[in-house]
Amino acid sequence: MLKIKKDTSTLISLVLAFLALLALVAVWATLPFVVDCFFGLFKERIDGKTQLLAVLYAASLPVAVADILLIRLLLLVRGGRIFSPEAVGSLRGISWCCLVEGVYLICVGIFVFDPVAVSFCMLAFAAVFLGIVLRVVKNVIEEATAIKTENDYTI
Repeated sequence: MLKIKKDTSTLISLVLAFLALLALVAVWATLPFVVDCFFGLFKERIDGKTQLLAVLYAASLPVAVADILLIRLLLLVRGGRIFSPEAVGSLRGISWCCLVEGVYLICVGIFVFDPVAVSFCMLAFAAVFLGIVLRVVKNVIEEATAIKTENDYTI
């Protein structure tokens, strides 16, 4: 298996996180056009473009916040501050973003877009599961941070 140096791996992750943020900004800029094209595919007149735009923009907000927190976390990792309260805070924020996104997608799937509720609920399940996994990782890092702080005070 290919082994990449720690610094190179962190740099690749940081570049990918920045590219994801740029892609999200591009999606925000082109979303009205994409929704118009989507609605143009249907022969009959369908209402709800504004509603769909609002739902998609709102769904992208927790993603943007999580990506910014991920970039912050990767910068902390590059600076050697893995076991720090800031890193724990970033993990906490990312996990909450995933959980908020999951709850939002469940609500959208159930209350707004009934025909595609299954798709939204599947995405919601993935987001909530990722949020739970990140909560566990956050708890582990938080405990490691506490142990590191205690050991720093021990002579």
